[in-house]
Amino acid sequence: MKRKISVASIILSSISLSMVIFSISCTAYHSKKHLDTMKKDLNAAHEDVDTILGIDEPSPLVEEE
Repeated sequence: MKRKISVASIILSSISLSMVIFSISCTAYHSKKHLDTMKKDLNAAHEDVDTILGIDEPSPLVEEE
């Protein structure tokens, strides 16, 4: 049982370390580009759902730009 705990802690530590390194390597511009891309994808998904459901009005979940 002790070995399983140490393996799990090693895996958790390596994942945490890789996430910290990844977050440090991202610049503000890079992060903003990813955020903008996700917002555009979500807006497109809302429009697609509205079209499929036959709703003429835009979804209230979409923020005005």
